[in-house]
Amino acid sequence: MMAEAEARFLAGLIKVIKMNSRGWIEAIEAISEDGMPIAHESDEEKFNPEYIAAAVAAICGAITAVIELMSAKGYKRVSIQLEDKRYILVREYRKHYIVCLTKPDPNLGLIEILMEVYLAG
Repeated sequence: MMAEAEARFLAGLIKVIKMNSRGWIEAIEAISEDGMPIAHESDEEKFNPEYIAAAVAAICGAITAVIELMSAKGYKRVSIQLEDKRYILVREYRKHYIVCLTKPDPNLGLIEILMEVYLAG
C-alpha cells in the first residue's frame, strides 16, 4: 500500500506540472505500476482515472515485453500522437507512471522540458 505522504507528493507534482504547462496539458495522472490511479488533474469532465490507469499500465506492460523480446534496454518515454493532433505522453517516475493528454497542436518543447525538470528526481 502506498504511503499517504507519497500520494500527496505525487498529487502536488502533477498539479504543478499542469499549472506550469500554460494550458497545453488537458489532463495528467499519476498511476502505480500495477495500474492503480493515485492522483489526477483534468479539464475533462468525462476523464475516467480508473480506466486511464488500467490502460496505461497495459500499454507500458506491452512495451516492456516487446523491448525484452528484442533484447533491448528499457525505455524512458512513450509519446503517442492522436489523429486530432493531441498527444498522450507517458513517463516513468519512481516506480510510477505519469501520463498526460495535451491539447491539440501543443507546445511539445515546453511540455517535454516541464516533464524533464519535474520528473528528474
